[in-house]
Amino acid sequence: MKQELINKIKVILSNNDFFAGKSVSEEIISNAEKELNVHFDKDYVQFLSLFGGSFTGFPVYGFNNCEMLSEETVIDLTKDFRNNYSVDNRCELIQSSYVISISGNGDPVFISPDNKVWIYYHDNDETEVLNESFEELIGENLID
Repeated sequence: MKQELINKIKVILSNNDFFAGKSVSEEIISNAEKELNVHFDKDYVQFLSLFGGSFTGFPVYGFNNCEMLSEETVIDLTKDFRNNYSVDNRCELIQSSYVISISGNGDPVFISPDNKVWIYYHDNDETEVLNESFEELIGENLID
């Protein structure tokens, strides 16, 4: 992520402990990638390394999540959605992706192997690209 964006996130999180997670080690991140059989986007890795699961205007699950988010990790969310959707062959793309958030309607927000951020609308069985990158997702959703 660009340093300017990192600095903005630091300001947001320093002003609200409720939104700030805790940094995560490279070992935890690497083990998660292996367990999920994915390669995390470099900006997502950097976010987790610096901030853990945090809310900066968009809820980002990872590890060491902030108080605002549940304790579910990216591993938990990904495995749950993969298992639930494999039963009836919904959202095939999620099987090779990882879930970083859940919308207010319970729809998974995930990053695909090409590092695009998607949402799967389970009510109408449709996917949509939300952003071309994780950095773009965070930058567009920053709270003031």
